[in-house]
Amino acid sequence: MKILLLHVDYIKFKPLKKALKKVEELSEKEKKGDSVKEALVVLTAVEKGDENVKAAVSELVKNVEDVAKQVKAKNVVLYPYAHLSNNLSSPEIAVEVLNMAEKELSKNFKVSKAPFGYYKEFEMKVKGHPLSELSREIVVGQKGGEEYDPKQLLREISKSRLDTSKLKDNDHRIIGQQMDLFSFSEVAPGMVFWHNNGLIIRNALIDFWKEMHKKEGYKEIKTPQILDKKLWQISGHWEKYRDNIFLTEYDNNEFAVKPMNCPGGLLVYKNSPKSYKDFPLRVSELGEVHRQELSGVLGGLFRVIQFTQDDAHIFCTEEQVEKEIMNIIDLIDVFYKKFGLLFRVEISTRPEKRIGSDEIWDKTEKILKKVVKEKGLKSKINEGDGAFYGPKIDFHVTDSLGREWQTATIQLDMSMPERFGLEYTDKDNKRKQPIMLHRTIYGSLERFIGILIEHSRGRFPTWLAPVQVRVINFTDRNEKYAKKIIKQIGEIVPNIRMDADFRQVGVSAKIKDAEIMRISYIIVVGDKEEKEKKLAVRQAGKVKQVEIDDFIEKVKKEIEERK
Repeated sequence: MKILLLHVDYIKFKPLKKALKKVEELSEKEKKGDSVKEALVVLTAVEKGDENVKAAVSELVKNVEDVAKQVKAKNVVLYPYAHLSNNLSSPEIAVEVLNMAEKELSKNFKVSKAPFGYYKEFEMKVKGHPLSELSREIVVGQKGGEEYDPKQLLREISKSRLDTSKLKDNDHRIIGQQMDLFSFSEVAPGMVFWHNNGLIIRNALIDFWKEMHKKEGYKEIKTPQILDKKLWQISGHWEKYRDNIFLTEYDNNEFAVKPMNCPGGLLVYKNSPKSYKDFPLRVSELGEVHRQELSGVLGGLFRVIQFTQDDAHIFCTEEQVEKEIMNIIDLIDVFYKKFGLLFRVEISTRPEKRIGSDEIWDKTEKILKKVVKEKGLKSKINEGDGAFYGPKIDFHVTDSLGREWQTATIQLDMSMPERFGLEYTDKDNKRKQPIMLHRTIYGSLERFIGILIEHSRGRFPTWLAPVQVRVINFTDRNEKYAKKIIKQIGEIVPNIRMDADFRQVGVSAKIKDAEIMRISYIIVVGDKEEKEKKLAVRQAGKVKQVEIDDFIEKVKKEIEERK
């Protein structure tokens, strides 16, 4: 529970209309509102966790009595005020808490209660002394030997249902639910619970990413999740980004759950001496990061707190940097063509809050503009939106609905290597500072999957589909032949994701379930198919009769060539 206690000369309030459907009708007197002088106003938001009403009311009354005694208030106004919290309890619990609090406080005060569940206008004049405005958080939890009620806790963390009333049919949250890809829970706001089907897609994207990066000469690393505050002070994230970092303590030292991967990668670089012969040094990391976000801006996979960045950091000489940026652009192009995504680029320049000299920023911005021009890419200048350590090229992809998403980025950094004291030995055996490129291709893997879901409406290419083939029998007598088909396909394409539906329900119901799951190929085996030794293959609603060998060859090729 959160409360804001205001000692006022007066408060006037009047209900306007219902904010909730299921609330009590007001009496004629209540409809006119109320006016109270010399009062302690208690703006109250009842939260999840206040289901132990008796304990919650006891703490609320204790806090109100404590402040009222100090300010010598004899009048108390209980005022429901949901805006204090984004973790509200149910209306039923809130009403019970407020009614019981009114009853308890009435023993020692004259209590007025503003109506619950109504939009209200109010006017008040708050006094000017130090105790006139006090906010408090009331947490009812375990104390001493008090035991938790598992059933109550389970109710508190019960899975919230997705409200689809304001979502479009192609919304990734709806499709994700239909295809059993992922879910969310209030016990981990903005963090994804990947189900098996969703994890198949995620892992397939990662496997493709790793294969392509290995071909391009990247070395993969993995760095710790929690790092000492000192590291983030060196990097500059502490000053520029502290409000978005999750903090914790260990052994009397302050630590941060990493919001970015780069500082960890810099420590890996510093772990051994480097020579110009090591360059360009391409280091990749699928790093899991956490960033604090306001709960109101979280939105499915598009805006999360925990996500995976497909980071890479390239260390090179000034002579190599332009070619390395071009190589990254070529790699991004390969990835986006694979998914049928078009892109445009923006060059983001120095922000107001930044590290590094103007001379460095002049040089790095000039390099990015030159490379983009030489690659023949049309670009837009996005003034002041660069990273705090360097300018960047941002890639904006366009999906099947014509919407744009910022995904890949290339950031040119000459400041972070200086702050971390990075060096290498050049041809003349002199110590020099490398240039560092930060880059992503997917960006946030979670967001990229959300984009792909909506771009394809859940109909992934065969290599990405959670279930690539489903075999359906027309009648029970066709089940034996259907199993023979499954075995035949599996022997030639051992890594295929294939299942069967032999339930004793109508074929139309089986097909409907398979279509909802967006299965790539639905094979229906009936008497005709068994007699002719062919397959009735359904793909995206269209049915074709095909030879078994032809179908197997087609699916095998799509999986192996990622089509």
